[in-house]
Amino acid sequence: MTQDKTKLTAFTLKLSDDDRQTMKLVCAVDSAFKYQYQMFDAAVYWAIENKEKLVAIANPKDGDNRSYYVSDTADQIKVLEEQWNCNTTRALYTAVVTYLKFREAGLRVDDKMASKAS
Repeated sequence: MTQDKTKLTAFTLKLSDDDRQTMKLVCAVDSAFKYQYQMFDAAVYWAIENKEKLVAIANPKDGDNRSYYVSDTADQIKVLEEQWNCNTTRALYTAVVTYLKFREAGLRVDDKMASKAS
């Protein structure tokens, strides 16, 4: 399956250094993510599946604005906006950060299980 990279949509977000580091780690260990935008798309899909359990969180005031891209989920972010009654930036930020926390917790569990096995 090849993605048409010309259909990427840019969003500006402030992610903490820790969140950016976690994002790099998740992308490095998950072979499904060849490109960073694929992780952002996965985060949006995951947030849509879990939207009833999540609430919008504010992005940090400090930090640098950086551009991040999504491919096929730009329109679906609107579902999260409506559910959480927030703007696009907050919906995407919430989706990405909560997904990263979810994945980070899974990586820690896998790491603990591997250390017990050895």
